[in-house]
Amino acid sequence: MQTSSADQSVIAAMQFIGTGQIAKAETLCKELLEKHPLNAAVLHTAGLVDYMKRDYEGAIKKITQAVQIDDSNAQYFCNLGEALRRDNDHKEALAAFERSIVLKPEFLKAHLGAGNVLRDTKKYVEAISKFRLALAINPNFAEAYHYLGVAYLEQENLDDAVPVLRKAAALRPMYLEAQMSLANALEQSGESEEALEIFKGILERAPQNVAIHNNVGNILKNLGRMDEAIKHYEKALEIDPDHAPAHYNLSRTQKTDGEENEAERMEEMLKEKGLDDNRKINLHFALGKIYDDLGEFDKAFKHFENGNDLDKRGEEFNAEGHNMVINRLMAQFNKNFFNKRFGIGSESQMPVFIVGVPRSGTTLVEQTLSSHPLVHGAGELSEIGTAVQQMQNTVGEGAPYPECVTELDAISAIKIAEDYLRFIRKDAGSAIRVTDKMPGNFLHLGIIALLFPKATIINCRRQPEDVALSCYFQHFTAIMPFSRKLDDLGAYISDYDRIMKHWHEVLPIKILDVQYEEMTADHESMSKKIVEHAGLEWDEACLEFHKQDRPVKTASSWQVGQPIYQSSVARWKNYDKNIKPLKKALGDLAAKE
Repeated sequence: MQTSSADQSVIAAMQFIGTGQIAKAETLCKELLEKHPLNAAVLHTAGLVDYMKRDYEGAIKKITQAVQIDDSNAQYFCNLGEALRRDNDHKEALAAFERSIVLKPEFLKAHLGAGNVLRDTKKYVEAISKFRLALAINPNFAEAYHYLGVAYLEQENLDDAVPVLRKAAALRPMYLEAQMSLANALEQSGESEEALEIFKGILERAPQNVAIHNNVGNILKNLGRMDEAIKHYEKALEIDPDHAPAHYNLSRTQKTDGEENEAERMEEMLKEKGLDDNRKINLHFALGKIYDDLGEFDKAFKHFENGNDLDKRGEEFNAEGHNMVINRLMAQFNKNFFNKRFGIGSESQMPVFIVGVPRSGTTLVEQTLSSHPLVHGAGELSEIGTAVQQMQNTVGEGAPYPECVTELDAISAIKIAEDYLRFIRKDAGSAIRVTDKMPGNFLHLGIIALLFPKATIINCRRQPEDVALSCYFQHFTAIMPFSRKLDDLGAYISDYDRIMKHWHEVLPIKILDVQYEEMTADHESMSKKIVEHAGLEWDEACLEFHKQDRPVKTASSWQVGQPIYQSSVARWKNYDKNIKPLKKALGDLAAKE
């Protein structure tokens, strides 16, 4: 009778969990634990309650006790894996999922769990294998298609991600996560309008979905529709005042004008128990922005510092390694190299490469130039970086880049160039120039000059302290490890300055330097220089860059929707006492006292 009673109570508690009545489930589980402290099912259910409360430590403890009592239950091991994964114990989480699979080989949830742990740890080949194994068990398993698509998406493999996510969404039209991932993939693919329609369709079914309101806001922001974006961020916060991403995004779309109520609320949110690092990061960056707007610079800096310290994505920046890369590039791409090989690439004048440190004005320059009727702004393209990565496998018998370029012949150079041109022509229409504003292409100007000897190159410069802090104050969506520490930023900017001086000396192509401070002080004069450098006739539309309706997916999406302003010039002076590590790393580049 006792066992039957416990079983019935466990079923009741599980029903409470399933319907979101966590408080009732918790009360029932407390009673059960007092009566049946060594009952595996009771411990497992109590662990699930802790999991729903985001008390992952408590969940792990209780479910571990459950599997010690009953080590034959695949569901217990699977849920233990989920709790361990949430607690970032990836090794033990994977072991728990694998044990679940051994006990029940066709347990789809365990295969997904193992795949997601592998995805968390960037082991994408193994993760994809797990998701495909789940699909072999059940070819109509929408969740497996979804996470397979997410794995492709995280690899920036949009060509594979989009069709797989379409399959997931088609199999289960009410599967909101799959719909959201599909919309995100489409937005990254440049299909912003279709993505927006999918998100709006979700909102019709789930008008209280906070994440969707936030995502809709992001797309509208990228499209330059700021007023609409703000409404969706505000709606998200109306539904859930604790939604950290919406706080962050809203802070980036407008300037705080003296109200500290919102800041006080977010400060309290940071004190909440069980707050995950991602939410903390969003809150810290949002608070940093708000306090900066309010002129409370010490508070602002502390929050930016805390946000960067918590960001553990990817590997740490290796300043010494980056310096060695610069040395190898400079050694390989010298005057003698170009004297022997210049002119072997494509004769096309279409590409316009806009380079610089992130936040140096590259988006402003692209917006200005792409306002010209004969110019298409393609944004930040990864194709040159991809070509560089692949080059060592196609020339020089596997020699590393850049040393392998000595084996690059005219036929191979033209093929690589034509592949790039084919890509940028896709959406160019009647344009005769296409901009590629990937900032990090400053590393690749040597190979760019070889592939495109008639290309336009524009180098965006900005006061080092200002560009460094602008990076430091921005929670980039892409991984930029050099932006998380002031001394790393100083080292990165120093390397950039060093190699740009080298390119000016050795490249047979003229590089136009555009100083951000000059661009904002006299936009018309500098814009005319840019247009002339690109080999085009002047067009007054270039002065109306802020009225463009093309998507801008960079951190500058709000700024380029505004007329020219100079409020960001010499901003670093507000933080002079906070940036000693930066100035030390900058050395002679640092502003003089």
